[in-house]
Amino acid sequence: MQQLLRLLRTLWYIPAPALLWRLWARLKVRYYQSPFYNLRSVVAAEVNTPLTYTGIEVLAGNAQRGQALATGNWQLAGQVFPLGAPPQTWLPPKLQPLQTFELHYHEWLADLRAANNPKLARSLLADWLLNFGHYHPVVWHPYPLSLRLVAWLTHGRWLLAEANDEFKAAFEACLRQQLAHLRHNCEWDLGGNHLIKNLKALLLGGLAIHDGTLTLWAESQLLRALQHQVLPDGAHDERSPHYHAQVLQDVLETRAALRNAGAGGAGVWDDVATRMGAALAFYTYPDGALGLWNDGQLGEAARLAQLVAASGGAHAAAQLPNAGYYKFAQGNLGAMLDAGLVGPNENPGHAHADMLALELWHGPHRVVVNGGTLAYQHKLRGYFRSTAAHSTLAIEGENSAEVWAEHRVGRRPHVVSFTPNLQSLGGVASHDGYRHLGLAHTRKLTLSAFTLTGEDTLSGPAHTNRAWVRFHLHPTVKVRQTTETEAELTLPNGVKASFTCTGGRLTLQASRYAPQFNQLAESQQLAVRLQGANLVWAFKFSA
Repeated sequence: MQQLLRLLRTLWYIPAPALLWRLWARLKVRYYQSPFYNLRSVVAAEVNTPLTYTGIEVLAGNAQRGQALATGNWQLAGQVFPLGAPPQTWLPPKLQPLQTFELHYHEWLADLRAANNPKLARSLLADWLLNFGHYHPVVWHPYPLSLRLVAWLTHGRWLLAEANDEFKAAFEACLRQQLAHLRHNCEWDLGGNHLIKNLKALLLGGLAIHDGTLTLWAESQLLRALQHQVLPDGAHDERSPHYHAQVLQDVLETRAALRNAGAGGAGVWDDVATRMGAALAFYTYPDGALGLWNDGQLGEAARLAQLVAASGGAHAAAQLPNAGYYKFAQGNLGAMLDAGLVGPNENPGHAHADMLALELWHGPHRVVVNGGTLAYQHKLRGYFRSTAAHSTLAIEGENSAEVWAEHRVGRRPHVVSFTPNLQSLGGVASHDGYRHLGLAHTRKLTLSAFTLTGEDTLSGPAHTNRAWVRFHLHPTVKVRQTTETEAELTLPNGVKASFTCTGGRLTLQASRYAPQFNQLAESQQLAVRLQGANLVWAFKFSA
């Protein structure tokens, strides 16, 4: 019964058209797997109009990864697999579903291009075409299909420069087939960054096959989706810095392709790129990487900087009030607070139960962190999405948002607010994610050059003795508990900090930290069990 109620709470937020589209998409799979569909696709692909390769490489590939491919080693979602070149199978059973998707994104073409190895690229694609040059429910899923089309259209000219006629004909026929399939299978039910990638691929495809109607339709739908998904403060509405960077790259690559083709409204694309670039600069910490929010990863600092520079949004946004992210910094000390909703109600798939969580840094060193994202299909998925995996107040056995399965959210906060303190750096935030328990959480923060002071209050008619305030520490931070209310921290550069609290009992507990996919480090956390309804705490640094 509880599972049924949770499912109903989840479905409540999904629009009926999205549910119907999802059902229709599943019904169509049987037809796509039949020989009738493959025959129709082959006939539809026999077009004499020459292709124009329209994709523009905004970020270059990684030559080292390209060189590793030559030895048969594939880097997929943070892990390296000796699959062979070509792989013995393109559907290795030991891969996670995301890793299988990545194998079929064909974004490794950029790495082989950086390594100047078109011969291996053609060899891999010839083998792939032999096995998957026709519909397959996993490989031709709209998401990997979209990324693959963009990769083909971006690197096609380089790939085919010295190719024989047979390979070129097979490659271009399959490209047309995939484009025709995607036109009828955009992820309208899911939306989010998936839909952006679908429409981007169709726009580039329209330019490639010289179909003005498709190009204009895809551009208008893409701009409409971006208008809906990009908040007024420039943040992507999934509220994940990691996926925000992905969508910004999609915007920049689309803008570049349209400019190269002499098409598109430059001013509109410039505005979206600039606002998203300023938001990405905001999301970036002093070490050049991202915070671990909502399925976040650190990312590569150099690539993030390239995206910001290319966007024109070099000046970071002061705050992101629409997304609910607030940053405070003075001297070497800085903190970020999440006081926003879980994400768009219709698609909070990347949301974590991280209401009022914070991250803290001193210079380039991260001090207080959130758990991160280990993997989407993993036994620890539920933990890393839980409130307990974030640096905030948590109720034992409860989450501030009802995260479940891999990407589902049932009950969620309706109100998350932040009021800045006009006299100092900081403010007061609150959320109602525990309203089903009759509780509300309020967090007050004040930051100075050397100290972050906080106050967590749990209020409401109901009473609980199961409340904890947790501060997960970065693995490089050494910690020593000195009393039941105090601890001493030492940063990698020798700077020391004290932690003190009033209103709770401090214990040191084990923690987990996943800064990138499939990278797991052991760490520690300052876990304070509330003894009443109010906890006052402070991190004070020596320099």
